[in-house]
Amino acid sequence: MLLYIVSRFPRGIGRTRLMKLLFLVDAVAAERLGRVVSGVEWRRWRYGPFSKEVLNVLDELVEEALLALDPGPEVRYVALAEPPELPGDVKEVVDYVVDRYGFMPLTELLKEVYDRYDIHGMAMGERIILDWRRELLELAEKADSDMDALVELMGRLYDAYRDALEALPGETLTLYNIAAVYLASRDPERLRKLTTTLLDVLDEVKKEISTGGKGGAVISAETRRRIAELYRELRRAAVEALEG
Repeated sequence: MLLYIVSRFPRGIGRTRLMKLLFLVDAVAAERLGRVVSGVEWRRWRYGPFSKEVLNVLDELVEEALLALDPGPEVRYVALAEPPELPGDVKEVVDYVVDRYGFMPLTELLKEVYDRYDIHGMAMGERIILDWRRELLELAEKADSDMDALVELMGRLYDAYRDALEALPGETLTLYNIAAVYLASRDPERLRKLTTTLLDVLDEVKKEISTGGKGGAVISAETRRRIAELYRELRRAAVEALEG
């Protein structure tokens, strides 16, 4: 992945920019794919998110003559070889990050990372956890008391799973909205399970769509069964809310 990112910069890329872009790849992947993709551990350091593991991989790529190292005023890397092909969903995330953030001034890039992920509020050396599901569960817990949290929750679900939601009954998100507001204070454990099930189903549908194209015909029988069970549970909770 590092070789691919560097290859997107024909004149080379500085170490600080490269580090921040890889962090953003993980952050965006956590949001869109439900997982990080770099396999490294991130910590808050002097210039923001940092990983010693990334430096180790860069050193290995230089030793293998896949990258050239320019140790000038700013340490820069230049690709010397074609990168291996990335999985489609990962490549989509990497290209999005490079196209959106890769060529902005470094000061703006650092500000974006610091502000968006609240790096300023972390202690030096503190581990940065990019946990998409945990964030959604925390937003769901506030659904009955914080309208901004509810709006953020529904917006994230729609943005991340737009295609997958097309394979579910049209009112799925509406029913979940009602259920979340109702259960947040009355039965938070039930809401947690319901949210987890919803995310599991959406992730599975998204995966099946990505391998077979859009449309209900690509959804397996087992996934259809899980969708039906989820819908019944959402409808049950929504009816309880409306009657209660």
